[in-house]
Amino acid sequence: MMTSEGRTPQAPDAPLLPPLVVVIEDEAIVLAGYQMLFESWGYRVIAAQSADEAVSLIEEEGEAPGFILSDFRLRDGQTGTEAIGMLRRTFGGHIPGAVVTGDTTVTGEGLKEAEAEGTPILHKPVNGRQLQDILSRSLG
Repeated sequence: MMTSEGRTPQAPDAPLLPPLVVVIEDEAIVLAGYQMLFESWGYRVIAAQSADEAVSLIEEEGEAPGFILSDFRLRDGQTGTEAIGMLRRTFGGHIPGAVVTGDTTVTGEGLKEAEAEGTPILHKPVNGRQLQDILSRSLG
């Protein structure tokens, strides 16, 4: 995102913008719910139904995300772990994130991988306070 003077918001005298949170969820109603929740907490939100859509929207925004939340099971067999990995490779490997799953155990390959990378795994139904804690810890 560019200011009217053509500088990026990271410039020292630019106003501090709230952190940018990316949510990837292939169910539109659930995605809208996350977006409203995060916006109510004061975050800017990019809501996407796939990793590819998220990349396009982030590129339009012109700013790397501060946090990525992804549902584990996405369309076309993609996992949230893969989606977060794709965004990290594209916009910076340090971006914190979390995976949301309806699975009751961490036995799936992608979930084990997420856990090994230190990516928190949240089980549905997601507890709002737990999610807010993860966001505030991740975003300082």
